[in-house]
Amino acid sequence: MKILVLMAGARAGAEFFQSLLDGHKQILQLPGILHVNGELIKILSIKSKKKLAEEFVKKYIYYFDSRKSNIERHNMLGLKKKSSYKVNKNFFIKRFIQISKKKKRFKNELFQNLYLIHLAYNSKLKERNIKTFVINAHIIPYVINFNSYFKDIKFEIIHTIRNPLASISSTLKNWTRYKNGFFFTPKELYYNLKLIFFGIDEMIKLNKKIYIIQLENLHQKSEKVFKKFCKIYKISFSNRFKNSTFHNLKWWGDKISRNNKSGINKKHKVNYDTNYFTKYDLAFFQNKYNIKLKNYCYGVISEQSQNLHLSPLKCEFLTWKNTIKNRRFKHIISIPYFYFKRLILFTFYHYKNTNLPASIGLDKDKIIK
Repeated sequence: MKILVLMAGARAGAEFFQSLLDGHKQILQLPGILHVNGELIKILSIKSKKKLAEEFVKKYIYYFDSRKSNIERHNMLGLKKKSSYKVNKNFFIKRFIQISKKKKRFKNELFQNLYLIHLAYNSKLKERNIKTFVINAHIIPYVINFNSYFKDIKFEIIHTIRNPLASISSTLKNWTRYKNGFFFTPKELYYNLKLIFFGIDEMIKLNKKIYIIQLENLHQKSEKVFKKFCKIYKISFSNRFKNSTFHNLKWWGDKISRNNKSGINKKHKVNYDTNYFTKYDLAFFQNKYNIKLKNYCYGVISEQSQNLHLSPLKCEFLTWKNTIKNRRFKHIISIPYFYFKRLILFTFYHYKNTNLPASIGLDKDKIIK
């Protein structure tokens, strides 16, 4: 059995990819994101199996009653967006206690408990059939935490990405629209830019096997992507990969995107708002993302290349304007801090690794459009 940790790029479809895996008889996963942090480790460390299962249910209630999953919109599933799912909490607790008495699969006690939680939750799966154990850690800090907490566990990483301009554009558009942009701050923009431009490099530092899945290919060449994925992870190809679901109920994307489409879209194109960038921004991004643009067939985003860009990016101006509009005084004060932090990051971050992870299903001779 291979252990696979998912890491999302900015608006790059990690949970969408996970939803396409839903219901596969050889894949073990929870429905959605699992924050690998101190709170999870505290629960996994509880000696009493009954108490451990009870605390997991209490902390992660949205896995057991998806009406509680508002942001990810697991409360609006199904064809009419009126369905949700429930998992029997008492049955989960009893099953966790029961299977905890069996022979351990992992020496690491914390990871063994995490594995048993997944088994207890997916009670209909036959353990002997499971080939891939998937954890959607979602963001860089949680993937790093996973590596730190479970040092002796061998795992691989799948990192979802998309065209960097589309990533920035989608992040700005969707987050400034959600709740009138209240939650999108200079700090959020900084970490999204870091993720877009240096997320792959941060993962390479972990010395794990990494695969890239590009959102564009996931839509345009889904069958090719999944046939390659199945070959890598030794699982059977399934027509279920065409459907975006959780608990076999159609998923419509998270609340941030307000998407009215579900599943694979063969007509998906690279799309971004040119109003979010100046020509100097594009030249700067061309310089900073040049190797990855070539490697992942995104083509050229600017005929110019600019190594230094001391003036604020337009996406920064727009984020500052949004922060001031919402009168978020604490975050208004943080504007200079995150501006200079971004300057330092983009000026001095030199992780020179041209041996980039392979992209599953990528045609190296075709520019992605």
